[in-house]
Amino acid sequence: MIGWLLATAGTAALGSFFPLVNIELYLLGVVSTVDGANWWALGLAAALGQVAGKTLFYFAGRGGFALGDRLRKRFEAKRSGRWAAWFEKFHQRTQQRPWWGLGVLCLTAVPGIPPYSLMCFLSGAAGIPLLGFLAASIVGRGLHFLIVAGAPELLHWLPAALGS
Repeated sequence: MIGWLLATAGTAALGSFFPLVNIELYLLGVVSTVDGANWWALGLAAALGQVAGKTLFYFAGRGGFALGDRLRKRFEAKRSGRWAAWFEKFHQRTQQRPWWGLGVLCLTAVPGIPPYSLMCFLSGAAGIPLLGFLAASIVGRGLHFLIVAGAPELLHWLPAALGS
């Protein structure tokens, strides 16, 4: 089981910056096909792996390193597009009330709307402390991946519970 946990965390970390790797599909596949797979442990491993990878976006937002031209243009387009007013408001409110920024990050990490990658970048740019970023992200993404990983179990349990 340790091997599956490490593979899940690694796949999630890779998928956090390489969009062709879909951790949700991987997680559903593992939970559905591996005998004895512990869905909640796999969900938490996916959350830890993805947050580890997305921390690079956070550091990029803080100015810790330069993004590649393609990613920089993508983020600049989002910041100047239809989301621009929302981004500015997020930044201002986070400066005034840091807990508000952490709450928004945690809540948006569950469904991934707006895109979680973008929220990681903005959290760094808004000056959210690293430990707060990590805690809010792990809680939000943990809930997200527990829902994803628990879905096959729920679908297996639901017909029995309904008497079918």
